[in-house]
Amino acid sequence: MSNKPEFEPARAKSARVAPSLYGGIPGGRLDGSSSLLRVPPGEELLIGEGQPLAFLRRAVHYTGQWPSTMKRRRVGVFALLYVKHGRGELTVDNVPISIAGNQLLLLTPGMYMIEQADALADWDVHYIAFKLMRSVREDGGWSLAPFEPSHFPRGGAMSVTDMHSIERLIERLHKGADDADGMFRWRRQLALSELLYMILSEQKAQRSPYSAPDAVRRCAAYIDQHYKDNIRMDELASWCGLHPSTFTRHFKAAMGMLPSDYLIHARIESAKTILPGGGPLREVARQVGFCDEYYFSRMFKKVAGVSPSVYIRTAGERSQGKERNGRILKPVNVAVTYVDEVDHLIALGLLPAAVPADHQPDRQETVIPYLKPYIAHLLHIGCELSIDMERLRKLAPELIIVGRFMKSWGVNGFADIAPTHYYSWEVDWRNVHRQLSAMLGREAHAEQNIAQFDRLVRSARDRMYAACASKTFLFLESTREGVRVSPYMSNGGWLLYQQLGLTPASIVSVNGWEHYVTPEEAAAIPADYLFVGQRSGAADVHRGLLEEPGIRRLGPRLIELPRYPWGKGGPIAYSMGVKLILALFAKFHK
Repeated sequence: MSNKPEFEPARAKSARVAPSLYGGIPGGRLDGSSSLLRVPPGEELLIGEGQPLAFLRRAVHYTGQWPSTMKRRRVGVFALLYVKHGRGELTVDNVPISIAGNQLLLLTPGMYMIEQADALADWDVHYIAFKLMRSVREDGGWSLAPFEPSHFPRGGAMSVTDMHSIERLIERLHKGADDADGMFRWRRQLALSELLYMILSEQKAQRSPYSAPDAVRRCAAYIDQHYKDNIRMDELASWCGLHPSTFTRHFKAAMGMLPSDYLIHARIESAKTILPGGGPLREVARQVGFCDEYYFSRMFKKVAGVSPSVYIRTAGERSQGKERNGRILKPVNVAVTYVDEVDHLIALGLLPAAVPADHQPDRQETVIPYLKPYIAHLLHIGCELSIDMERLRKLAPELIIVGRFMKSWGVNGFADIAPTHYYSWEVDWRNVHRQLSAMLGREAHAEQNIAQFDRLVRSARDRMYAACASKTFLFLESTREGVRVSPYMSNGGWLLYQQLGLTPASIVSVNGWEHYVTPEEAAAIPADYLFVGQRSGAADVHRGLLEEPGIRRLGPRLIELPRYPWGKGGPIAYSMGVKLILALFAKFHK
């Protein structure tokens, strides 16, 4: 990964060939005495011995009705079958495949197929036949030989996420079939190679011990450690075993930004720790991986919101904020009404003028325990349904931040006091964090917080993977209504299952918030580890759960989680939650 970033203005570099799908190119060059092909000194070999080369035989597009009589045949060529529309059943080597449309199959020589189309079904089918050859050394040179099916990935139904790109490449294969000068046929040949690479690389990634999201998170971890180096995005994609467009899509879904933007953010955040006092701007740019100080300045302003010179000049002003518990907090005349909002603002380096209280297990109001070092001295305005509107009015805030869920609780009237920003709560705190940071002018802080959290999660997943990959986990919450099986989309479920990658027990639903069990039923749920937490007002329910004999017999498999920060939905709480799970993991897996 030593080439220059493809998105940065660069000096000319000699072209390099992308790594083969089936492994690295064997070392060594062609013998200088080769009569078929001579390779100039210093240039790399374009093809390696044994690597597959695909040649298009024919591309057929069929639309209409298909005979409903059963047909049996043996496949004689390599082929791709893309069924865009259709209905019926295929049996491939005794494996039945129900056809309903938008499906892709890879056929290899020797396969035995049974076709049964539904009567009167309309079909839209693409059939792509191709020949596979391999390069071999022969008499000091190179020649082509047949590529054996046994050396090719097993065929059958192919799972592909980017079907739009697949369709685009298939359509390109139908163009230029009658072209006289061969230029369009050359383009078709390139499309076939890209099509096969895209399909097979995704199958390879799906068979790997890490999923595509895991793979891109590992790439992000690589960027975090090697941002000073020249990193190419296509090489990262190859490292993951993914087509570049598939890699980019998975990376953005997992990390919230394009891989090229992630690299730039990593470099800029490092530069901010060097400025001021880091010497000339060109030296700072070089230290963090930029070869051009003007490009560095442009990217710095894009990420940080100010130019490097302004950032250096205002360093003293930033340090005038109030430091509390290791954080520099800037006081702002903003009132917040829910625990998570306090968490978000403090993480953004802002100290609100008024904050809510929280409920203890006995429903008594208290200062939010895990944020107490920051907010104990602030004006408290009550909790949830008991927000003190009169106290809030006397404060005369410039802005009030309120979750839309407050309206459903019947808590209204904020807009009569001050300008009010309503936001939609999401279990993924990063979306809310970005929204609030944009409104408050703290975008750079938000991206730094998100990057730090993502690094923490990746580190935790890597440390826990080997020991936890084959285990199942369950999170139960004691609530006033009873013992709830916390769903995949709850705060705890999002952290445990989606972020840390722990496997949920089979009983866990995606979004079932009304799934309650008795203590006896809870003890009988098959899971390797059982996490239990407690909501406010649920002391009796929680006591009953822990006193159940079956629960007590779980011993070290039962893990009781503290209410704080567990169950809270801000960046500080979630980060503390990851560290808590890591500490528990270290205790059980010394």
